Amino acid sequence: MGVSLSLEGLTLHVLDVERSREFYERIPGANLVGHRPGEFAVFQIGDGLIGLLNWKQRGFHVEIGASDLDGVYRDLRAAGLEPSSPPRQRPWGERTFNLLDPDGNQLEFQDG
Repeated sequence: MGVSLSLEGLTLHVLDVERSREFYERIPGANLVGHRPGEFAVFQIGDGLIGLLNWKQRGFHVEIGASDLDGVYRDLRAAGLEPSSPPRQRPWGERTFNLLDPDGNQLEFQDG
């Protein structure tokens, strides 16, 4: 690929966002930077982010920043991988698309 990628953060699929938020708030250096009660919470830890997403499917959700989101989408498709949709604007302000790995872990590519 001719684009630059960077790992932006990791989102954990949790059964109870508020219980998990309370746990992570007790970790020194973990700062809550976003919260939608019952749905999602995100913490800044150093230069990275860790999210907590209310999701029944267990696994991980990895955020990957891309210098050319459309180029990454095209390159993945050319390599025989099929993202869930083309890049699109999300309600929370980011432009993203998702790709599932063979174990169902979600890779979210975003403008970065």
